[in-house]
Amino acid sequence: MKKSIIKDNKNKSGIYKWTNKLTNDIYIGQSVDLSKRFIRYFNLSYLKNRGTLIISRALIKYGYSNFSLEILEYCNIPDLTEREQYYLDTLNPRYNTLKIAGSSLGRKHSEEAKAKISKALKGVYVKEKSALYGSSFSEETKAFMSLKKFKSNNPLFGKTHTEETKELMRQKALGRKHSEETLLNMSASRGYPVQIYEKCNSEGFQLIGSFVSTRKAANFLGISVNTVRLYINSGEIFKDRYKFTGGNPK
Repeated sequence: MKKSIIKDNKNKSGIYKWTNKLTNDIYIGQSVDLSKRFIRYFNLSYLKNRGTLIISRALIKYGYSNFSLEILEYCNIPDLTEREQYYLDTLNPRYNTLKIAGSSLGRKHSEEAKAKISKALKGVYVKEKSALYGSSFSEETKAFMSLKKFKSNNPLFGKTHTEETKELMRQKALGRKHSEETLLNMSASRGYPVQIYEKCNSEGFQLIGSFVSTRKAANFLGISVNTVRLYINSGEIFKDRYKFTGGNPK
């Protein structure tokens, strides 16, 4: 119905509502041209570029098929903010982080309005109530979030690092690649050592490689990590040729 929705709302101003059919959470919005607003909503690239908005993240997470879109009312442009505020107060939508109508239009708020916004947000979008609850962040995002926790807010503030740790942190901050030796040491500290033995007719099984992690061993044979773990736990022979053992070799 995307085309008909855009066509039917061309050059019309009004108040709209998104409803998550799975969670029943809603979002209230206003627009001087609903057609243009919906064109943006139906563009995934647009939503991803505005990931700070709860409704954008929710539409990406749950998908359009799990949302319904309604026009609450058409109204004149001068009345938009007043009518939006009416629905914000009446329906108390969870996806609206700002409870003051027109607050996202670039206007400056009074101290009283700021206090209302702050109070409205406390505890509303945390843990399972968040649209990002259960989502995984990329390493880049985690690093950025970590940098935001600076000085006294950082649990590591005031602590002394070893010279080795400082060097690793410096290399990472500069975007440099670690040496092979450094990578092996880091992998060994985090990984689970694996040995691969190959079946020999005359000598039984012979060690053909020791690896610092299950992933390294899997890559060596071009198989999955789960396959390596399965055969380590079962003790069975892989393809009647390879035997895997875990931990440090005896």
